Amino acid sequence: MQERKEERRRMSESTPPEAKPAAPDTYEDMQDAAQKGGLLNRFSTMFHEVLQTSRGPERRREPAMEAGDGQEVSADDLAIRRARTVSAQRMTVPEGVIIHGSMSSGSDTEIAGRVEGDAIVEGRLYLGASALVSGNVRAAMCKIEGLVEGKVECNQELELGRTGRLNADVLAGKRMMLAGQVFGNVSCGGQVRMMSSAKVTGDIRTRRIVIEEGAVFNGRCTMRTPAERGER
Repeated sequence: MQERKEERRRMSESTPPEAKPAAPDTYEDMQDAAQKGGLLNRFSTMFHEVLQTSRGPERRREPAMEAGDGQEVSADDLAIRRARTVSAQRMTVPEGVIIHGSMSSGSDTEIAGRVEGDAIVEGRLYLGASALVSGNVRAAMCKIEGLVEGKVECNQELELGRTGRLNADVLAGKRMMLAGQVFGNVSCGGQVRMMSSAKVTGDIRTRRIVIEEGAVFNGRCTMRTPAERGER
């Protein structure tokens, strides 16, 4: 019996540590390991739940850019700023286009087609040689090289080109330069200048008038006196 014990001891000493078989875990060891693993899993789950709750719902962040003072500008503010800085686009009615009815524009407008109605423009108006407006024309400033059948009113200046023709009364606030034909009365708060190619059939009422040699004027001219103008 003693010999068997000695032999077992020698065999165990001669066997390398890594070659020794691992002792099987007992039931108590397995239960402790399971409890430890369950606690760790529960703790990890609770930690993630708290982390997600503290973050709150994800919010969509609008694109922004940095301002000069280090502040951020939202997309809405940026769009408003761009809208304020961008000037109004030029409106164009090309040749061959017919507008059945009146038209209005808040920006500079160029018409080379036909408008069967009134044309009201807040900015500058240019009527090309092929333009035709059957109604009245109202603009801040205008240059006319086409045909207008209705009354023309300009708050500031009006220029009638050589090919332009007005078949009704015309009014300008500050200055009027005529090189085409007018069949109607002319009124101007400043100066009327008739170029050598101009032809006016109607009365003219203005403060000052300049008629170049070769111009044709059939009508009466009424000029304000210095007292009426408030001049000395």
